[in-house]
Amino acid sequence: MSTSDLFPGALAPMPDATASATLIWPSPEPVPPPRFVAGFELFAAFARDTGADPAALAADLGALWDFVAAHPEVLDAPETSEAAARFLGNAIARTHPAARWRMTSEPEVGTSTMSVPVAGLLRGIVERPEQREAFREMLASWPQADRDAEELAALSRDEVDIDFVVAPVPFTRPALAIPEFVDESGRVIVYGSRWAGGSPPDDAYSRVSHPERFAPVVSVVDALVDHLETWYEVDVDRRTDESGARIWHLRPTTGATITLTGTADSVGIEAGALTREIAPSCTCDACDETAVSVADHLEETLLAIAAGGLREVYPVGHRRWLHTELRTPDGGRRSSGGEPDRSLPAARLDEAADLLARLPDGWWPAWTLRSAPS
Repeated sequence: MSTSDLFPGALAPMPDATASATLIWPSPEPVPPPRFVAGFELFAAFARDTGADPAALAADLGALWDFVAAHPEVLDAPETSEAAARFLGNAIARTHPAARWRMTSEPEVGTSTMSVPVAGLLRGIVERPEQREAFREMLASWPQADRDAEELAALSRDEVDIDFVVAPVPFTRPALAIPEFVDESGRVIVYGSRWAGGSPPDDAYSRVSHPERFAPVVSVVDALVDHLETWYEVDVDRRTDESGARIWHLRPTTGATITLTGTADSVGIEAGALTREIAPSCTCDACDETAVSVADHLEETLLAIAAGGLREVYPVGHRRWLHTELRTPDGGRRSSGGEPDRSLPAARLDEAADLLARLPDGWWPAWTLRSAPS
């Protein structure tokens, strides 16, 4: 690898977007993503020709921003533009030692919490130079975002033994009455296997066909609620609101409450203090969800919460993120982290924080089994 007096580290080639997808046998040692890439020399020469010091620009992102904004002609030639983007990305990596280069649809430099498409940023500097302060503030928040993400990641790595409380009779899912759906050509749509293991077409991500295919899931919700009510000490309120949505509110004597809202195309889940989900999480054709996959998710989630497998930790880190974890009696595990529901008022979030602080590491207790089935 070459070196440079402008950036404090070895210079590597730009990562190849297809390298990670190429199978080589025997597999070589993985190559770590580079911190600095070569190929910026044309921009450095451009800076010198205009009377600027490339070393000063490499060390001062504010000065680099102002220089690019004052010289929009840097975008005129593709070669100079690409060199400028590489110089800019290296300067970002210099300010944030954890940042590394990667190739997606265009070159980016960043970490798991924040990644900057450098060619797009370069154009943005020229077209919207007034965004300088907003960019500076984003960079200033970056290290804290990484620390917050690491806190969330550490929570996800926690190992814990849970004394699950499982109903003595397993849940039996009712048969789903799933109608047949056809496309514009009259061909039957086989949801769940539309893309045969390949990639869906781009327009499938913005297309939703037959969302009513999820309507049969309501029968599974009814059966799950009946099962929980039979075996656990839980009060259940059932009602239908003015829009026609079915609502089930489950209040156990111990453990996390659950509220379910069922419509023709989805089921919303509210559990514990702050957990919010919707199943399916996406109805677009690309995701290709089915009533069966949604029923699987609902069954796993509700039975796990009742058995004592729900964890909520809030607030996490400077950004006050929410960590949610679900574990199942058969060893399944999933977790998520990020901003809690933005619609919740600050007072509600403070109440949730107080409540969750009283739980052991955020774990909700299992629901209490009935002494005899109801």
